[in-house]
Amino acid sequence: MTTAAVANEGLSDCGSARLGMTMLPCIECSLTFVPANEGGRSSPLPPGALSENRYRPHLVIGDPTQRQAIIAKGNQLTEEYIGIAFHDGPVIPKVGTEMIVELTLMYFPRPMYEQLKPGVTFTVREGPKIVAYGTVRRWLE
Repeated sequence: MTTAAVANEGLSDCGSARLGMTMLPCIECSLTFVPANEGGRSSPLPPGALSENRYRPHLVIGDPTQRQAIIAKGNQLTEEYIGIAFHDGPVIPKVGTEMIVELTLMYFPRPMYEQLKPGVTFTVREGPKIVAYGTVRRWLE
């Protein structure tokens, strides 16, 4: 069994996630958290953070090797931040290990989600901090 397969044991196969009274679509992505020495999180996520829409960072479509946000004059972020929540993933994510996760598209059907097609690469942001990178695998049904 591969490391990624071990990290994804127990992943659900949902096509949508309930957020309050609303059902929202999910996408499946491969994702790797960036180590702290490369600019990632200084503390680990708590166990279970990648499930039940608890962890709600943003995606920015682009080069997965990018490690700094693009900031214009006046301290303005210029990239489009796409709101997501982690619907399902490993109970304890391992930094630097590729894993499969399911993301809820928080503000669907806003047009920004149309960009999230299979093969599209992105970074995961906590404000301007890049904490992970990944690739869209598929929309879940």
